Amino acid sequence: MKEYEMLKMIEDRRNENHRFVKFWRKENDFVDYDLIERFVENAGSNMELGGIELLTMNDMWNELKRIAGTRVKLVHDTTGDNVEWVHEGKTGTKTQVCGYTPETLMTIFDVETKGNPVD
Repeated sequence: MKEYEMLKMIEDRRNENHRFVKFWRKENDFVDYDLIERFVENAGSNMELGGIELLTMNDMWNELKRIAGTRVKLVHDTTGDNVEWVHEGKTGTKTQVCGYTPETLMTIFDVETKGNPVD
């Protein structure tokens, strides 16, 4: 399936809860994730893909938990929902608290996977 077909599929299937796209090559040798807006914006290489799946915040949170395990925690408090993330910084282990947003989940996911597609 060509990228332009994927873009049409996104347009047809997307609802207000979808924030992410999970996609894979037709060889089915890797799976990658991106924000829907960024995926659409970067389309144009006419790459052949095997398929896509649209994901909600909850779906992506589950993927992040699968990759990062106990290094991420969803914290509910009076200021709203936040992600507590424990990771290695330049000066050792660091705990970072970020808003529970699509961009935060994608950034943490990219760091945890070192930007590489998931097997």
